[in-house]
Amino acid sequence: MRFPRLALVLLLAVGLPYFCSACALQQYGGSKDFQDFAVFKKYHMQLPKKQDSLCLVAVGDIMLSRYVAQKIREHDDPNYPFAGVKWYLQNGDIVFGNLEGPVTTGREIQVPEMVLRADPYVASALEEAGFDILSLANNHVPDFGAQGLLDTMYYLDSVAIHYTGAGRNEQEAYAPWYVEVKGVKLAFLAFNDPAVVPDSYLAGNGPGTAVLNPEKVTAAVMKAVANANFTVVSLHAGTEYAPGPDATQIDFAHLAIEAGADLVLGSHPHVVQKVEQYRGKYILYSPGNFIFDQLWSRETREGVIARIWIGENRVEKLGFLPVYINDDARPVILSGQEGRRVLEKLGLDLVRETVPAWDNEKKLFVTGEQFVFQAVKPLREFKLVQSQKFDLDSDGSLEEFMLENGRITVRAGTNFIWQSPTDWWVDYFFLGDANNDGKPDLNLLVWKKGSFGPHRPFWLKEEDTGIKNHLFIFKLVAGNIKPVWQSSNLDRPNYRAALIDLNDDGENELVVTEGSYTDPAKRAVTLWKWNGWGFSRIN
Repeated sequence: MRFPRLALVLLLAVGLPYFCSACALQQYGGSKDFQDFAVFKKYHMQLPKKQDSLCLVAVGDIMLSRYVAQKIREHDDPNYPFAGVKWYLQNGDIVFGNLEGPVTTGREIQVPEMVLRADPYVASALEEAGFDILSLANNHVPDFGAQGLLDTMYYLDSVAIHYTGAGRNEQEAYAPWYVEVKGVKLAFLAFNDPAVVPDSYLAGNGPGTAVLNPEKVTAAVMKAVANANFTVVSLHAGTEYAPGPDATQIDFAHLAIEAGADLVLGSHPHVVQKVEQYRGKYILYSPGNFIFDQLWSRETREGVIARIWIGENRVEKLGFLPVYINDDARPVILSGQEGRRVLEKLGLDLVRETVPAWDNEKKLFVTGEQFVFQAVKPLREFKLVQSQKFDLDSDGSLEEFMLENGRITVRAGTNFIWQSPTDWWVDYFFLGDANNDGKPDLNLLVWKKGSFGPHRPFWLKEEDTGIKNHLFIFKLVAGNIKPVWQSSNLDRPNYRAALIDLNDDGENELVVTEGSYTDPAKRAVTLWKWNGWGFSRIN
């Protein structure tokens, strides 16, 4: 959640039944008949409120030693393993994975060895790839002893990546890590199966990992649940290369949920395993390898990157991007029948959706695909509630942004800064550098009457007095919200939008889910880039 990645999650997919004001336009006979903003606003105010969903991105095993380390040195680039999928990771509000092996100095690790070690510079690569929190509860993080584990925590701390499942002692290892995202307090815990590690790897009076002890797991989960809105438990357990979960995975996953956990994420089998619903909660037993050098089988090369949308303190939707570890030991997107074959292992009824992507081999923007499972039936129409904290003016202090009932309010602590006008209806806001000047912006999707503000564009001869959708961009300067760019009426309403550097060139693209003023079911994902005075479409 570091700039410019904050608030990048959006409804990228075509066909999602999320609210847009075009539904209201159709209700009143189409945009040409909707001239009264008071009626427009009244219609929206009677809709149910819906808290903005947050997106957790989760991957499987991350191993940056042995052959992967050789490839990093060969290309002189610690970011090399992540290049093909970084855009997908960074499109989440919070990103989680299992780090296999310590981050510490030491000798070069050869490919046949079963001890692992990654060089300290990988910490910055993990941060740049988008990771916010990592599980250290596994059978390799303590491979270089207590000092290796302490070094790992030190290097992750240095780049503001959090960790769970290991610590300087047992108390730290079992302690939850808490984070607030979009007004939701999340707790993360991680546990390691003692059957796969020697006793020296377990936390006690000294450094080690948290292990799967029924009483301790239950106590730790219950403590987290009591202090959070949504609790995520990571379990490093199972039989390596087995196509399905074993008794240990199942028993402890169920135990965690019985103790109150809301989501269980597995690792260690190194292959994709099923997703299970238990007591209304979801268990991802194994998403498979994410970055690894187990290139000797198709199954160990395959994995999925999961997107878990969380709203109203429950899982609303699960999305999956199938990936394949290529001969350079880095994940690339699997599409078509090959990707669908991997997803069949999840055992879910999945629906294909399109996402914008960057083809790192061909060096061009493409239309990719992810597959989603709708866990909760979505509301057809609602008024969105958004809450977010962010340092918009880069002064070291967080501002608070609150969208409710179509108006956005910006505060700094108890000090009021700005509120959108009463004759606007703000559907959605997103934060990020829209015009690529290196400074973050407040970006609004606004419905208002009239096609432009006080300055009419030279190509418009007359006012369009209908209520249409606009994109407005603002900056916070010296304590004041100031306009940067304000569109006239958009040809197609923007339902959602986000900023993400898809091609890793240091500049953001604008990803938009567009619709129609007359057909509320219509969706299309388009890609735009700032051209110096506005946005040009690039895909």
